[in-house]
Amino acid sequence: MLAQIFGSKARVKILKTFLSKPEQKYYTRQLARDLELQVNSVRRELENLQSIGLIRQEEGEEHDNPVKNSKNEKKYFIAERNFLLFGELKSLFAKANLLSCQDFLKNIEQIGDIKQLWLSGLFSGDSKSPTDVLIVGKIKKDAFLKRLQALESDLNKEINYTLMNESEYTYRLDINDIFLHNIQNSRHLKIIDSENQNRDS
Repeated sequence: MLAQIFGSKARVKILKTFLSKPEQKYYTRQLARDLELQVNSVRRELENLQSIGLIRQEEGEEHDNPVKNSKNEKKYFIAERNFLLFGELKSLFAKANLLSCQDFLKNIEQIGDIKQLWLSGLFSGDSKSPTDVLIVGKIKKDAFLKRLQALESDLNKEINYTLMNESEYTYRLDINDIFLHNIQNSRHLKIIDSENQNRDS
């Protein structure tokens, strides 16, 4: 869907990368390698994004360059968070990720007895969230990982996930665990919330 809107799968992959981690700096060859794209294609898209002000180019130290055999590549690109439509684009891509998540969520009970399922991070547009998916309950890990891998393939992104049983979740709540606190205070969606369901029943 996004490729149809933006006209290029390469552009969508690059936009997803910059919007999901706007604080990260990227080198041209690094992006080509990580996104499995041709260097010339990446260079062309970076020039387009720079020309409209969505990303900017800066000089980097040679030791900062994570790409081997690229000693001459000292300039990196980083998202321009002051770009007028930055927030809107970030929100659009987060919502598109949610659409891709529909197959993952379909018949979700097949992966176990789930008491809590939260989507954050990649799916809410909050890069500060400590996880993208939080699931609490008795999980069939093999079934879960199979669905997760399909979703990662569709999004072309690694998804950070956290699995907890109910005892661990309750204990962490009781001690005001910083990890759960950070999730609760990030932008998130509660897909399943048995606590509220029990209160309402």
